[in-house]
Amino acid sequence: MILSTHGFALTFLAIILISSSINSLATNNKMATRTNEHTNSVLANLSSHGMEKKELPHHNELRRASVLVPLFERPIQQQEAAQSNLHVLFTQRPQKMKSHGGEVCFPGGKQDAEDNGCDVTTALREAHEEVGLDPNLVQQIARMEAIESKHSLCVTPIVGFIQPPSAAEPSQLTLNEHEVEAAFAVPLEYFTMPENLASIQKIKYGANGEFLMRTYLFDDPESGRQFRIWGLTAHVVHEVAQLAFSRNKYKY
Repeated sequence: MILSTHGFALTFLAIILISSSINSLATNNKMATRTNEHTNSVLANLSSHGMEKKELPHHNELRRASVLVPLFERPIQQQEAAQSNLHVLFTQRPQKMKSHGGEVCFPGGKQDAEDNGCDVTTALREAHEEVGLDPNLVQQIARMEAIESKHSLCVTPIVGFIQPPSAAEPSQLTLNEHEVEAAFAVPLEYFTMPENLASIQKIKYGANGEFLMRTYLFDDPESGRQFRIWGLTAHVVHEVAQLAFSRNKYKY
């Protein structure tokens, strides 16, 4: 078979394009495998914390509340392959709310009678009411230590992994406008890095309690807004991130 110069050039170009596509697919598959392995490792660290209650004796006397710490994956670029693609979902309460107006928090709230005393049920119900997150899409990963809020609530953080991840994307959520003004996501690894802290101070509460008040100022690239993450919410996400990545060198 005799090929003209033009025909040979087209054939050579086609071979290059096919080869490039195969290499790209192989690279993407390798990156996806690495990403999944990394995510599985992080989730394993969290799940090792268990789902049993972690409370102080006097917590039994307090009113109960729960928050869901929703984790989900986002695609990462090749140059970011060394980083985690796990993100954590936050909400911001409406400015007009009398209680914690304008503050950043996790989906959650007080326990109702219909929850039958189950902290997990409370967290899942509140997340569904506030942002429309389907409880069936939440894999329960860990129960963090209960915390006494400044309003004398025993708050239990429940860490959940959302699949498919699109269900937790802020743009895909159905926000309850009476309880949520905005939703945004932050890389979980962000909270392991001391340089991301805007401030930290030790404060006292109750008779003998001490609390490290952390504040983060996160510039959200999607909305162009800056969100202030502080107080109990900052404490919880810091503890989750430290456990997830098991980085003692980042203890702060």
